[in-house]
Amino acid sequence: MGERATGPRPAAPPSLDLAARVRLGHARIAYVMEEAELRGLHVKGYAAEPGVYRGRRSSSDVDLLVHPSDAAAAVELLASHGWAPVAGFSEGSIFEHAATLWHDHLGYVDVHRLFPGLGTDAARTFDALWAERAIHVIAGRPVPVPGPVHQRLVVIVHAARDSHRGTLDVRHIRDTSSPAEWDALRQEARRLHATAAWHVATGEEADGMDAHDLALFEALQHDESGLDLFRTRWRTARSARERARLVLHTLPVNRPHLQMRLGHAPTRADLRREQRTRMASLARWAWTRGVRRGR
Repeated sequence: MGERATGPRPAAPPSLDLAARVRLGHARIAYVMEEAELRGLHVKGYAAEPGVYRGRRSSSDVDLLVHPSDAAAAVELLASHGWAPVAGFSEGSIFEHAATLWHDHLGYVDVHRLFPGLGTDAARTFDALWAERAIHVIAGRPVPVPGPVHQRLVVIVHAARDSHRGTLDVRHIRDTSSPAEWDALRQEARRLHATAAWHVATGEEADGMDAHDLALFEALQHDESGLDLFRTRWRTARSARERARLVLHTLPVNRPHLQMRLGHAPTRADLRREQRTRMASLARWAWTRGVRRGR
């Protein structure tokens, strides 16, 4: 159910039904994480308790939230059990929050080292969620998941960057929550410093919103991409160093993104063409900024 910045499914997909594959993926990952004594919370999708989503909702992958200090170890562990890395943290979303891996039989898993919009300190946020974790049995295996309030808050926060299904998810949670339950969600969003995402997802006013997060979530809600999203990120950058990093990160071609768009592994010609397009777009943007400054 997570946003994906990876290539299409391999040419020889697993023989298992998608729903069965994802559920077995949850179970297997919970087992290997427990054996390695690594903490991991399964979030969204089939990890959610009944009622969090509208009926007939499906999931295409496993979303695993880990403590940021354990992110590299979790990726290495899964790689040792048959999950091949597809995209690293820096190749995923603009938040660089998740690495994606693929298993020939169990499909995709996104390993999250943070959850965008949920908290200003990823380690502290994970510890808060872990302290109130619950257990959900998936494919016969006990799987650690966020507690009931946090499950719903995760879905709402995710909706801030999902302009499609997210709106319906938020409406469903609001419609199925009592006023007291909805207020508890609002208070928890405030406690975990998720007010910017809460505002964008629900339309409710909120105190203490981070201006940087607010601008990014609003841009994603309006489906900004490419140069438009680059402009927003440049405008909201907190420092010259962050802007320099943005440029350096934007210049190289993102292979997983390109493969997803093309539907096949990019050739050298594809890469050269994409690189020229990116350079030309940035050059036009830089020239425009220079002309405006000169006026």
